[in-house]
Amino acid sequence: MMLGWGLRGFIGGGPFGAMIPGAMVVLALAVLYPRRDWTLPAAFGAIGVGFGGEMTYGQTVGFIVKPETFWWGFLGLGLKGAIWGALAAPVILLGLRPTGRTVALAAGAMILATGAGWKLINEPKLIYFSNLLDRPRPEIWAGFLFAALALAALGGPLARRWAALAFLGGFVGFGVGGAIQGLGRIYAPTWNLHWWKYMEFFFGYCFGFALAWAAARTDLSTMPDPAPAPAPPAWLELPVAALMAAALFAVAWHVELRFAYLLGGSLLLVVLTRYRWLARHAAYSVTFAAVAFDLARYWSKEYQRGPAEPAYAVAGLAAFAFACVVRKWDGQPARLLHLLMWSCVADAIVKFAIHPDGLRNLLDHIALAFVLMAIAVTRMIARQTPVHKTVEIRQPVR
Repeated sequence: MMLGWGLRGFIGGGPFGAMIPGAMVVLALAVLYPRRDWTLPAAFGAIGVGFGGEMTYGQTVGFIVKPETFWWGFLGLGLKGAIWGALAAPVILLGLRPTGRTVALAAGAMILATGAGWKLINEPKLIYFSNLLDRPRPEIWAGFLFAALALAALGGPLARRWAALAFLGGFVGFGVGGAIQGLGRIYAPTWNLHWWKYMEFFFGYCFGFALAWAAARTDLSTMPDPAPAPAPPAWLELPVAALMAAALFAVAWHVELRFAYLLGGSLLLVVLTRYRWLARHAAYSVTFAAVAFDLARYWSKEYQRGPAEPAYAVAGLAAFAFACVVRKWDGQPARLLHLLMWSCVADAIVKFAIHPDGLRNLLDHIALAFVLMAIAVTRMIARQTPVHKTVEIRQPVR
C-alpha cells in the first residue's frame, strides 16, 4: 500500500487515484489468504479507499509547513488520515461478507450520515482545517467521520475493530507523515527533496500496516465464500463495464455535491452485490482507466505535448485492452496484482518522461523508488506461502 499510495499521489490523485492502493492492498490479502473468490472484496476495497480521496487536505498541509500553525496542521492531517482509514476498513470488511440487504443498508447509512456531518459541521465550518483567509476549501471530513461511525455501528464488533485499527494507522500515517514534510520544509528548505511524496509513502505504509494487522487478527477462512458469479459473454460484459465506469466518472466529476463520489460509489456497491461479475472491472478496469485518462490529460493539457483527441483515444484503447486481460485473469490475484501494479508504475515512468524538463526526470529518485518497490513486491509474491487454505462456506457467518 506504500507503493500504491505513492502512485496515487503522482498519477491522478482524488478518489480515483486512491482506488490504486485500495485495490492493491486487497489483492495482497488475496495472495496471503486464498479464497475461491476475492473479486468482490477487491472492488469494495478500491471504492472504499477511494471515498477518502474526496477530502481536501492541501491547505491543511499549508499549516503544517509553518512553525506557527504546525500543530493545528498536524491535528488536521492526523484526523483526516484517521477518518480515511476508519471509513475504508469497514467497507473492505463489508466486501468480505456481503449480502444484498446488508450492503444496501450500509450504503444508505453512509450517504445519510455523510450528508448530516457535512451540513452540521463542515458546511458551517465549525471545526475547520483549511485556510479561511485564502480561497477556503469546502471540507467533508466530518461527514466521512459520521459515515465511518455508522458503518462501525452496523457492522458489529469485528467492523469496530477494523475501523479502530485503521483509525490508529491513518492518524499516525498522515499526522507523522505530514510532520515529516513540515519539519523538512521548515528546517531544510534548501534541500531539493520530495517532502510531499515522503508524506504519502509514510501514510500508505501505516495505513497498509493497520489493515494487515486487522486481517491478521481475523479468521478470514471463516468468511462466507460465495461461488464465482456467472459472467455474460464478452460482447455484453465489456460494454456494460464501460457504461459502469462512465456513470461513476460522470457522477464524481459532474454532480454538484461535495461527496458525489461517495454517493456514486455507495450505489455501485449495491449493484455489485447483485451483478458480481462486474466487480472485477470496478476494482481494476475503472482504476486503470482513470490512470490512463489522467496521463492523456497531462500529455495534452498540462504538458502540451500534443492534441487531446489522439491521446484520449489511446487511453481508451489501453483501458479496453486492460479490461480484456482482467476478464481473462479473474480469480488469479497474484497475476492481477502484477498487472495493476506494473501498469501504474509504467504510467508513472511515462509521466516522468514526458515532463517538460525532459528525460532527466527518469533519474529522479522517486521514479527509481517506484520501480524498486514494484520489484520488491514481485519477489515477495513469488516467495509467499499462503497463510490460510481455502475454506468453502456457503452460509453467512453471523
